[in-house]
Amino acid sequence: MSLKDKFARIRELYHCIGPWGTILYIVELRSLSLLSRLGFSAVKGRQFALRSSSSRSPVYARYASSDLDVFEQIFVKQAYHGLLDVSQPRLIVDCGANVGYSSVYFLNKFPGAHVVAIEPDPDNYSICHKNLTVYGERVTLLHAGIWTHDAPLIVCRGQYRDGREWAVQVRECQKGETPEVYGRDIGSVLRETGFQAVDILKIDIEGAERTVFSGSRHTWLDQVRNIVIELHDNMCEAVFFKALSGYEYDLARSGELTVCRNISRIV
Repeated sequence: MSLKDKFARIRELYHCIGPWGTILYIVELRSLSLLSRLGFSAVKGRQFALRSSSSRSPVYARYASSDLDVFEQIFVKQAYHGLLDVSQPRLIVDCGANVGYSSVYFLNKFPGAHVVAIEPDPDNYSICHKNLTVYGERVTLLHAGIWTHDAPLIVCRGQYRDGREWAVQVRECQKGETPEVYGRDIGSVLRETGFQAVDILKIDIEGAERTVFSGSRHTWLDQVRNIVIELHDNMCEAVFFKALSGYEYDLARSGELTVCRNISRIV
């Protein structure tokens, strides 16, 4: 990276996460790089705090994990910035919450919203819980996987995409297997909240969207106003848009995200 590019990068960080956040971010990256070169593998998984101007509280990350990449997506690249003009959302459901950064972003940008954060991986869930506890009753945190129905699930690690912490998948248990987590369908999650509608449904579930939107088990779409989703392959995209074929909406793309706004059933 040229000197000019480095300065541009620092300016970008300064604008998005503030001066203190920029210092912490650079220091942690440099420290991790140095420790890795020196052969110190014991720091893997160790937690450290990062700050962003988009969050009133620090968020926690793990060394030698995908957490810094997710932090950059959410707080530096502002992946969900295009949703900020949604008018006064009351309920946001974060499917595939990972370590909670997207939930933190929404909670700070929409101070009147309640967030349901759902994450199946126990290690990710632990950090997610730590990042969201400060928001108290504004958050409902579920250790579960999003599925078509309530079902026992196995958590699959190290098999999908780059195999890191942000690429955890789930599948249904086979006969004789012990469940690691249980699947929940979006409709039942919504009913338990007591809200009548989901104002923003965020979905990043590493290919499980193919299952969630297949068949006819998605009548809950009538109660969803806006969806932002990462579609992980062509089959996922085809299944998703087939499920929405009975609805009208405003479609937009933002990087890896597909955004469907103002969803309403065609009458």
